Amino acid sequence: MKKNLKIIGLAVLISFSVHGQNFISTEKQWNVMLTAFPLSNTTEIYKINGDSTVNFIVYSKIWASFDSLATWYFKGLLREESNIVYYIPPSGAEGILYDFNLEIGDTTYINNVFCSDIPIYVIVIDTVEYFGTSRKRWLIGENGIVDEIWVEGIGSLNGPLYSKYWNCIICPVWELLCFHENDTLKYMKPFETNCYYSTVGVAEKAIENDFIVSPNPAKKGNDISLETTSKMLSISVFDVTGRLVKTLNPLHVNKINIETSNFEPGLYLITVATEREKIMTRKILIE
Repeated sequence: MKKNLKIIGLAVLISFSVHGQNFISTEKQWNVMLTAFPLSNTTEIYKINGDSTVNFIVYSKIWASFDSLATWYFKGLLREESNIVYYIPPSGAEGILYDFNLEIGDTTYINNVFCSDIPIYVIVIDTVEYFGTSRKRWLIGENGIVDEIWVEGIGSLNGPLYSKYWNCIICPVWELLCFHENDTLKYMKPFETNCYYSTVGVAEKAIENDFIVSPNPAKKGNDISLETTSKMLSISVFDVTGRLVKTLNPLHVNKINIETSNFEPGLYLITVATEREKIMTRKILIE
């Protein structure tokens, strides 16, 4: 009997680890691209750190950096209960930010960083896989047209606080570039090659020079050279489906070669975590 209980308990634990993806965690980072007009790009980086008590309820603080982690700005308070994420903006009252209990056909009202009482209608619910992790996905919109996507554990693909932002503000445009958890890339916007963009290009160029991959493209069987200005702690290589094909960890080097004889020809994504708490990503083609 005890053995059966242990098996049941293990099954429940495994199920929770796959499907119980909480939104609020200090291990998460969201990189959000802001596109303004005339056409220019900047990157906002979000993280959760610290807490605060309001009316005897404990909330987590969410912060944003608009200058590549040099300065952090308070963006509000979050709490999570029964798969519902509640949000208090820096000036405003509490409202629902996400309701991950919604089923197809359900309607609710949410808040974002700009306004409140935004109608949400669920059109489709399915499952998507990003970098080896299966996540539930909510396709949201009106009249059968999807205009908003939520992903379990990640939130809106517009950014953690920008769900349905166009209900409140016309310009600019926000899009989730990358999502990291435990310093590991878990989501990257399709067709993107890095997780940071700068309006003037200076910061972006600096980041590009921080992480050099050569040659690119590379011939199968030849070594790929990875070089960074700060020491690499770990390296992960993913194929185009998001499957992890190689990992090197722990490391403490500025330069390393990766052998490619076991790689099939195609496009790969290489992510590096450095001692400066940066996550850098490059795409490489194996011929």
